[in-house]
Amino acid sequence: MRFVKVIFSTVIVLLGIVFIIENLDVLKHAVRLKLDLYFITFQSPDIHLWILVLFTFFLGVFTASLYGLYELYQQRRTIRQLRHNLEILAKELKQAGASAQASAASSEPQIVPRSE
Repeated sequence: MRFVKVIFSTVIVLLGIVFIIENLDVLKHAVRLKLDLYFITFQSPDIHLWILVLFTFFLGVFTASLYGLYELYQQRRTIRQLRHNLEILAKELKQAGASAQASAASSEPQIVPRSE
């Protein structure tokens, strides 16, 4: 499965690079980002559009990676909890089996031969 993920990721990166190369004329235009809050305004210097596209792509990869790490952490925590529950149930089963054998041995009826 990991091999498929690597191939898929490589194909996505290659498609992104091909997109940038094919549209380089359009993506070379400079853009200026502006955030206008009512009390303050932020404005970026001129940035080439291809840099902005690459930045947003890698921001998406980073965000997806963080989500994947969170899911991995949740799965490991669940596995650890289930293993702990399994150990507790195994101990209880062993104790129940031992007590059942002890009670069966003590309450076993004695066979007395019949006298005729």
